[in-house]
Amino acid sequence: MEKYVKQSIEARKKAIFDAYEVGEGEKKKVEAVFAEIEKLGESCKDAGEFEAEFSKSPLNQKYLNLFTEVAKTGKAKVAAPKVDKAGTLKTVAAGTAAGIAESAADQAINNVVPTRAAVHQEVSDAARKVPVLGDAIDIGQKASYLGHLGKLFGGKKKK
Repeated sequence: MEKYVKQSIEARKKAIFDAYEVGEGEKKKVEAVFAEIEKLGESCKDAGEFEAEFSKSPLNQKYLNLFTEVAKTGKAKVAAPKVDKAGTLKTVAAGTAAGIAESAADQAINNVVPTRAAVHQEVSDAARKVPVLGDAIDIGQKASYLGHLGKLFGGKKKK
């Protein structure tokens, strides 16, 4: 069986056994269902194919029913975590403050550091102020523009 298919099946099995104390009677049912799932897994070339086949297979519903049955009859191994409202609010406030600070820092950097286009425009403007260089830039841009128009309207270059 492909490595990732096996991991996917083991994760499902682990979800049941880690969450609930499974009795001997249910353990046999769990093993029987997983034997069928493993048989499906052996016929698949990779995890993607397995997940697709498993999701449309009746085994998916068997697995969900099994999980529900074990949840009803088995004792939960993990107790629900207690909610510390003050701690939760403190964590949320700290995360919000950190997000605001990070956003403000990004905005400050964007305000101070010019964009590539702004730098290019500034250099271009400065170059145009130089008498001969400015004329050369204008001529070059006009020639480029005419070349693009020629391509658009089917103009051919002479050899």
